[in-house]
Amino acid sequence: MKRGDVRKNLRRGIYVIPTSFTVLNLFFGFRSIVNAIRAIEMMANNRTDLAITFFEHACWALFLAAVFDTFDGLVARQLGATSEFGKEYDSLADVVTFGAAPAVLVYAWALHVLGNLGAGIAFLFLVAVSLRLARFNVMTGKTDYRYFVGLPSPAGALTIASIVNYAGAPVTDRSFAIVILIVTAVVAFAMVSPIRWRSQKGLNLQKERSLMYFVALALLIAIASRWPKEFCFVGAILYLASGPLVRLWAIAFPSRNIDKEVLEPALEE
Repeated sequence: MKRGDVRKNLRRGIYVIPTSFTVLNLFFGFRSIVNAIRAIEMMANNRTDLAITFFEHACWALFLAAVFDTFDGLVARQLGATSEFGKEYDSLADVVTFGAAPAVLVYAWALHVLGNLGAGIAFLFLVAVSLRLARFNVMTGKTDYRYFVGLPSPAGALTIASIVNYAGAPVTDRSFAIVILIVTAVVAFAMVSPIRWRSQKGLNLQKERSLMYFVALALLIAIASRWPKEFCFVGAILYLASGPLVRLWAIAFPSRNIDKEVLEPALEE
């Protein structure tokens, strides 16, 4: 075999690695849907205890999917194995994992109480995710890589999953179902809004850190291991609120030290 052929085959092998992460992302999104459906079956059979277990499994499946979604792009960039195919396939997988799966989850857990209205809001969430991903593909390379325009779809899905995982028991009260409906609609509109959220791509992992940084990191790990549901819930809500709060702060207290890429859109729109 010629050296050029060996390099070509090696390159094809490298592309398999990030695609495999995307497949795992899609797999756990599908598992979330399956567990949500099983939870509905348990609710129909008056087995609330098993329904709670399946809802929890559906939520943790989305958390795992988010991990693989983070690593597929990271690994692709590190290996120099980025491609248009990988970009498009990742978007298609994200529509299922972070659009359809959380929509089915929140409908099965709470919005089914509201009938067609609940189904409509769950569908709104799915549409918002698909629009968010389409806009992201179009705007790639045209905006500051340190920020997301609109709430990222994985963050939107994990916000829903963290609420379901924290609350646990299926919703039967109509008033509380309306609260969840409003939250779902807010998250959906946040994903298609012009507000910016901080991206993990803007974090410089090669920068030297003080010892207190690692002490704080160890503390967060300890808290997460002791109260995983509460940690995920608080973290998701704080990240959801961070975008509007930073936007309002930039408008109310403009400063020369604030990055112009963040401040100018806030003043122009």
